[in-house]
Order: sequence, then structure tokens, then C-alpha cells
Amino acid sequence: MKVGYIAMFALTALAGILSGIAWLVPNGLMAGALGMSLAAGAIRLGRLQQRQQGKLGRDQILLTGMVSGLVAGVLMAAISQACAGSRLEGEAAFFGPPGLPYWAPLVMGVLYGVVVQWGYAARISSPRPLWAAVFSTCLGCFLLKAFATALYFCLVEKMVKSDLQGILFGSAMLSLFGAVPFALFWVLSMAWTDPAWSLRPAPGDQCAAPSVLERQNE
Repeated sequence: MKVGYIAMFALTALAGILSGIAWLVPNGLMAGALGMSLAAGAIRLGRLQQRQQGKLGRDQILLTGMVSGLVAGVLMAAISQACAGSRLEGEAAFFGPPGLPYWAPLVMGVLYGVVVQWGYAARISSPRPLWAAVFSTCLGCFLLKAFATALYFCLVEKMVKSDLQGILFGSAMLSLFGAVPFALFWVLSMAWTDPAWSLRPAPGDQCAAPSVLERQNE
């Protein structure tokens, strides 16, 4: 089991690095930290599944995503600040990763954590778990990255709102070639190495365990 978890950490970190290989420093390193941290959260969810007859509660998914995402955000912020001097400046900076305020990786880490862990849990209720996880995770990461990038263009880069088409196109392209590969590689790595991947609720059971509030109201 421990060997499997080591392989999971290694592959999810590699998945993140590969998704950011075009901008290895710092984007690839940050994505590697994100992938490995979210794998730790998935291990917790997998163990909860084993104890709960293959089911997961919505509150468990949300809390795990937030905590694992926060850990990833701290690591990404540290990498971003440490690599700040390696970024390009002037017009050449357009072709490289931008400088980010320290809080941006923290916020994005938490949001990615929730989206990815929710996509990871989507496999439970699907007859095609791999396709369900890939679709949910890739779509969620694409929308999150595109929205965040559009905000960055408008608020930080001060791009005029009249260039809405350019903002939307640029955000979509950066998300398509950044967030989607990360989500795809991460899910494939988990499907290969996660001991809990094939766990399913017993026939007739609900696909998700009740949340804390639902249990209290019963």
C-alpha cells in the first residue's frame, strides 16, 4: 500500500510538471506541487470510502478539497515568490508566466482543490468512472482557469473591456493548454495508482453519504 501511495505522489507530481512543461519555471513546478497535494487529499477520500461502504459525503469532499488545496496554495505561493527573479520583463513577459501576488496561488489552490476533488468523487456514481472523472475534472478546471485568467487580464493587466473577444479568447487558450492537461494527466495518474479508485457503493445504496447536516436532521 505504501509503495502504491509513493507511486501516486510521484505520478501526480509528474503529471503537474508535464502540464506546465512549456513554462517549467515556475508554472510546471507549481503544478507539480498542486498535483501532489491533491493526491494527498484523494488518499483521505479513498480511506473514507473504504470505511463508508464506497460512499462519500458532500461535506467530506468539500472540506478535503479546501484543505488539500490550501496546502497546495502555500507551496505554489512559495515557489512563485522564489522564482520571481527568473521571469521575463518588458514585452517578452507576454510569452512567459506573469508575476503573481502572493495571495493568488493561495486562492487558486483552494479553488482547484475543490474542483479536482469533486471531479475525483464523480466516478463513484458513474458506470464509466474514468470518463466521468475526466469530464468533470477537465471541465471544472477549464472553467475555473478561464474565469481567473479573464479577471487577471481585466484587473491586473488593465486590458480594456472593449477588447472582450481578445480577453475571452486568450483566457480560453491559456486554460485549454494549461488547466485541461493538468486535469487529464492527474486523473489518469489517479486511475492507475489509487487503491480506492474501483470502490463502489453496494447496489441500492445512495452514491454519496449524507452530509453532516443531513445526518443531524435525521
